[in-house]
Amino acid sequence: MENHLIHYDNIVDVALMPIPNTVAKVLLLALANYSNAEGECFPSQQKLSEDTLIPIRTIARSIHWLEANEFIRVLRRPNKPNFYIITSMEEDMSDENGYAKMADEVVSNITKLELARVVSNTSSPAKLAHPNDSPLFQAFWQAYPRRIGKGAARTAFKRAVKFSNGDDIVQGAIAYAAHCEEMGTEKQYIPHPSTWLNAERWEDDLESEKVETKKTIGWLNEL
Repeated sequence: MENHLIHYDNIVDVALMPIPNTVAKVLLLALANYSNAEGECFPSQQKLSEDTLIPIRTIARSIHWLEANEFIRVLRRPNKPNFYIITSMEEDMSDENGYAKMADEVVSNITKLELARVVSNTSSPAKLAHPNDSPLFQAFWQAYPRRIGKGAARTAFKRAVKFSNGDDIVQGAIAYAAHCEEMGTEKQYIPHPSTWLNAERWEDDLESEKVETKKTIGWLNEL
């Protein structure tokens, strides 16, 4: 795990999480440092202890705390380091043909009643289990072109709607998804939804960005 690729979005997302256990949060940050884009990693407890200066016994207790509070899932492997998955970073693999298509229909008229109907018809109960998954957040989550880091996205969305109109945020996510598709943006270059929300990117001028991108491509082609 020495030569791992650091996904800084993962670290930022964990840093923004409201975790009441300070030691556990430090450990989760260490795991995020080793994780891939889907929040998966397998550093040894010895390595985690060296990185964080937390005693190994405390590392073990903190792993159990994070697991019990559903911040991580742990696959324990005989004679090998545990395999960890940071749950908020798991890629959402739910079907995109149902609810995602419905997102285009809420551009100008998003209401809780309509969204609740859409959610109930297209999502499984497991996807709706979290008490803070409001219909408006569900609309954003399904519209955004890269569904990863749902826990951090939920927190960022809750903060964003305190000072911005939720409908505008969802419409911005729909527009951004269309922009990414038109520009052929690869998934790894699309920011985490929490990063997009924290930067207030629903306010972006996508048309100007499109023009600038085409100018840059044209300039490069002339070289």
